[in-house]
Amino acid sequence: MRAVKIILATVAGLVGVACSSYDHTCFVDVADLPLKTDREPGQDWASSPLRSHAMYVLYGAESARERRDRIGDYYFVRWYDAEPTKPVRVLMRYTQAATGADELRVEHTMTQPREAAGTRTERFFFSGEERRKKGDILTWKMELHVDGKLVDTRQSFLWE
Repeated sequence: MRAVKIILATVAGLVGVACSSYDHTCFVDVADLPLKTDREPGQDWASSPLRSHAMYVLYGAESARERRDRIGDYYFVRWYDAEPTKPVRVLMRYTQAATGADELRVEHTMTQPREAAGTRTERFFFSGEERRKKGDILTWKMELHVDGKLVDTRQSFLWE
């Protein structure tokens, strides 16, 4: 968990804060962190963020098969929840290498009220057998819906 916080803090510093102020529900950042190999990156300073991510994803994988199954695409989405009493849906629309132009979707929904306003994190993982069959994520778009209304979006460069 600490590695995720370090990675998200690093990405937030590089990407910048998307909300001009925290008075409304909006995305803070989206970190697209692929893991392309089951080996941890080197010990040099420049590889340390990649090593942290690899160690987080590969933690607890004991066999070579378990490590291979964790290779994939990992998305960490931070967003500010200004209205904790309203239902929220974080929707990811995406395409994969073997699915062509077919748009796939996955979502996280919060229908129960949260305790207080604040920054939240959602994770989308694409790994294992399904990823091997469908391939890498090629394009993606994140949508943030509050009470059924679209309030913010983020997308990859190639999304149309």
